[in-house]
Amino acid sequence: MIIKAITCKVSEECKEDFFEEQKIWKALSPLNGFLGQVGGWSKKEPLTACIFAFWENQEAYKHFMDDAHDEIFFRSNQSSTYKSIDVSLYEENITIPGSEKRIIHALKKGKYVRMARVQVKPDHSDHFIEMQETIWNPGMSVAEGLLRRSFASSKKRMRDFLVFSCWKNERFHQEYVEKHFPVLVAATKIETDVQEIEGEELVLEEAWRVLPSNNGGA
Repeated sequence: MIIKAITCKVSEECKEDFFEEQKIWKALSPLNGFLGQVGGWSKKEPLTACIFAFWENQEAYKHFMDDAHDEIFFRSNQSSTYKSIDVSLYEENITIPGSEKRIIHALKKGKYVRMARVQVKPDHSDHFIEMQETIWNPGMSVAEGLLRRSFASSKKRMRDFLVFSCWKNERFHQEYVEKHFPVLVAATKIETDVQEIEGEELVLEEAWRVLPSNNGGA
């Protein structure tokens, strides 16, 4: 599965326009290989919008970029509403199903998202991945309210990873932060692997939620 993470910084006067133009991406719904898209405003930076799109594989994503992306993008006129944009592609390596095995169902039910972009130290990727499999996976699988979690590696930058988790709501995520997160951090000694980490939390905007019309895929 391919995960596309998009971060846009907007000005206060353009925030409403960006919100409205983002709705145009409902056009993704019927495309082959599309699994869903969600987004919202960063809790720590209210003028930063975070969007996450999910595709079955690289072939489906490439077909979208070649055939449909530009038409939707120019129709939305969204480029005039943000000051900067960062787009990153990741390929899923590890999944924690949570209460939902399929990403489509998690994106349909989710109200809250936690995302972390992680750059690990040289020669620490293997250990960092091992900690995801042996400690984070079982540790998070017991967290109530977790719908699905994805651990993915960058398609372009070595040692860069994305951790995406989708929750029923913010309350369940906060309970996880208080009850489970400190234990998992201590168990993995995360500071030994991580060189840099950037996290975002957001309440999902219902108007930006796009689900596949064929309801297939992962």
